[in-house]
Amino acid sequence: MIALSKLDGTTMYLNEDHVERVEQGANSAVYLTNGTYLIVRDHVDTINDSIRSEKTALLSAALGKDAPDAVTALRAVLDETPRMQSRS
Repeated sequence: MIALSKLDGTTMYLNEDHVERVEQGANSAVYLTNGTYLIVRDHVDTINDSIRSEKTALLSAALGKDAPDAVTALRAVLDETPRMQSRS
């Protein structure tokens, strides 16, 4: 679970598996897979880093000592795969 700061300054904990997307505005909006969203004080980069750290810790624990080094360097990578273009 990740810790997020609510607008009133209190801390809430959220299961990162329920996060669909995060958007930055005056405050951050965290959209959940069930269609609801939360407005929090945390910056998008901080939220993404928290999610990434939690996922890395879970994968490392699941894989144990045989975890490849790539797990500890888990990061989001843009898909730069060329797309097929439709022919008209």
